[in-house]
Amino acid sequence: MTAWRWYAAVGLGAVVAGGFLPVIPRQMLYSLVGISTVAAVAVGVRRHRPADRRTWWLFGAGLACSVLGAAAWAVDYVLTGDVGFPSVKDALFLAAYPFLGGGLLTWVRRDPHRPRWERLIDSGIVASGVAALSWTFIVHPVLSSTRFDAPHKVSHVMYAVIDLALVVAATRMAFTASVRNAAHRLVCVAAATLVTGDIVYYVALAWTGDPRGDSVSAALYLCAYALLGTGALHPSMAEAAGRPERPQQVIPRHRVHLYSVLSLVGPAIALTMLLAAAPPPSRWWAAVPLATSMVTSVLLIARLSQLVRFANRRVEELDAHALALGEALREQEALRQQLTHRALHDTLTGLGNRALLQERLEHALTRTNAAHGLLLLDLDGFKDVNDSFGHPVGDALLIEVAARLLGEVGTADTLVRLGGDEFAILLEDVPVLRVNAVGQAVVDALAQPYEIGGRELSVTTSVGTLLVHAPATPAEALRNADLALYAAKAAGKNRLAAFEPRLATERHEHMRLSAELRRAVADEEFVVNYQPVVDLATGRVTAVEALLRWSPGGRPVPPTEFIPIAEQYGLIVPIGAWVLRQACRDVRPWHDRFGICVTVNVSGRQLREPDFTRTVLSALRDADLPGSALILEITETVLVSSSTENDEVTVLLSALREEGVRVAVDDFGTGYSSLAYLRHLPVDILKIDRAFTPDGGVAEEMAFTRAIVELGNSLRLSSIAEAVETPEQAARLRELDCPQAQGYHFSRPLPADALDEVLTAGNGILHGVPTPAAT
Repeated sequence: MTAWRWYAAVGLGAVVAGGFLPVIPRQMLYSLVGISTVAAVAVGVRRHRPADRRTWWLFGAGLACSVLGAAAWAVDYVLTGDVGFPSVKDALFLAAYPFLGGGLLTWVRRDPHRPRWERLIDSGIVASGVAALSWTFIVHPVLSSTRFDAPHKVSHVMYAVIDLALVVAATRMAFTASVRNAAHRLVCVAAATLVTGDIVYYVALAWTGDPRGDSVSAALYLCAYALLGTGALHPSMAEAAGRPERPQQVIPRHRVHLYSVLSLVGPAIALTMLLAAAPPPSRWWAAVPLATSMVTSVLLIARLSQLVRFANRRVEELDAHALALGEALREQEALRQQLTHRALHDTLTGLGNRALLQERLEHALTRTNAAHGLLLLDLDGFKDVNDSFGHPVGDALLIEVAARLLGEVGTADTLVRLGGDEFAILLEDVPVLRVNAVGQAVVDALAQPYEIGGRELSVTTSVGTLLVHAPATPAEALRNADLALYAAKAAGKNRLAAFEPRLATERHEHMRLSAELRRAVADEEFVVNYQPVVDLATGRVTAVEALLRWSPGGRPVPPTEFIPIAEQYGLIVPIGAWVLRQACRDVRPWHDRFGICVTVNVSGRQLREPDFTRTVLSALRDADLPGSALILEITETVLVSSSTENDEVTVLLSALREEGVRVAVDDFGTGYSSLAYLRHLPVDILKIDRAFTPDGGVAEEMAFTRAIVELGNSLRLSSIAEAVETPEQAARLRELDCPQAQGYHFSRPLPADALDEVLTAGNGILHGVPTPAAT
């Protein structure tokens, strides 16, 4: 059990015992309980360290004075057998009350912004009612009694007035305290018990002349001390005293009932005295209760006035709040409309955005089963404008494009900018002819030159069209229109393309292949086949080209299908690195036995990797191959894509050539119109595209091939003819002095083990290939 519970139990036991003890033992018990209460206050302050200790020290001082007064009373009683008046004990008892009242007053820290009289109204109402009762049952009987001399009358009235002051202080503490915890309640009950003890004592004294209620009042005093000590030991005392008062403009219901009773006390007493059969002892008998009732009425009117002012102030505040709320609601509505407009419109062009298109498309598809036209368009060459002239010029171009598009659609149509240089048009309830007409008009209108910032710019547009109706969803419509736009760009741009179901099938197949390709990269499900490169003069295999093959689930997928997907998703880099390592490992024994090299195709994406040089040299080192055993095949478009990239590629390839690696230009003759770059780029071999392999002996074909071979010879570049499929083609290439060739005439691409058997059987020469001696 905690200390405060022990103290409460012992203190209440002393209260019960005190009522049965004689005078002297009772006074000794009174002194012991008082001393223990002072000690409890000291212990509580030290243990719980309240924020405001002043209140508790005032309580302790008051209790100490009371204990000393009781001790003086007991000594006087023992020595003289009488307790005369006045004496030291009276001074000590009277000194206790200011300390106790000060403790009650400092319990609540007043609000400096609140008038002092406002906080005393409630206490005054209670005090006026108590004053009427005190006058009737204590003060007037004492003053009118002949049993007391003047000093005793003054003493008794003084105690009654002090008790009235305690009532005011205790009432203020009880009504205005902001923290109402256990310690607060214990102190309130202790103050009420103390005042009750005084009332019991003086009522008995006033009406009988002898304090016969002394034992009852003593028990009440003991109870007050015990309650005060319990409150001091309770842990909640640390947060109870010294807190700011609580402004309470509205009166609680239970206090209204109390005020109603107190307002009737004075009139009830006066009326009773006036109607009594016996004449009143004096004219003051009823006058004072009437006066207190008047004071109560005035205070109640003041309290009511305070409530009226508070109500009026609240009404004014509520009116102001209502006005402010109305203004805030109007501002909120304006802001909502503004935010809604911003949420549904593009800030640059003022057109609608993707959210608006989604909303209109959902409405159109649920409103009617009629067909609607959806056009997605994307500017061709817009990136070049941004890269060349900057984004401000690009933004101005987009604004001009939006203006032209507005001229091609009607007011009932929806035109939006989806983002970047992509726009969309929704035509509701229209036939396919109008969809195509609007699409073609858009293509024609946007193809006209633009005047932007003193510059003449030219861009075109690709348009994908879709005729959509329920039960299609907006997501499906946008996806299908995007497929049509992709088809328009793939067909050459600056044109119109309509959605066809095959586009969705092809897209699905594309996504399926991309997913399988990712898995194949992780699991290395690829195979490398090799096609020999033959010396046309001797039939000897000089090199083999590494050709990637992929057969997911046993179904071969042509490289023309999966290589572009690998390029698109960046998978070509790990695939190319794997092919390079595998080709170097496979060609190692052929290089050692027959001097055969390996050619590996390299994409532009691989060349842009910062560690490409390290990847190539690492593959050669792991296979223990010299750099001369490797030939990298690169297309013309990669070599001359841009001046910046051209410089970077030149530096990279030059570094590899220093290690002995050779560079071949693949599909030569189809990628670039100018041949001047061959003088500067690090190139060793020209692989003649199949389009220039002579087929029928036509003079024009022979002339093109001869020109490429002679160009290579003049630049000291070796030439390799591709796609040689017939003996006639091989013979004509020999006539043109083309040194090397490859194709089905010599060998199809073979797995490494199959090609190894062929090379071993012919000692590095392909049997069945005619040589000059044989021809």
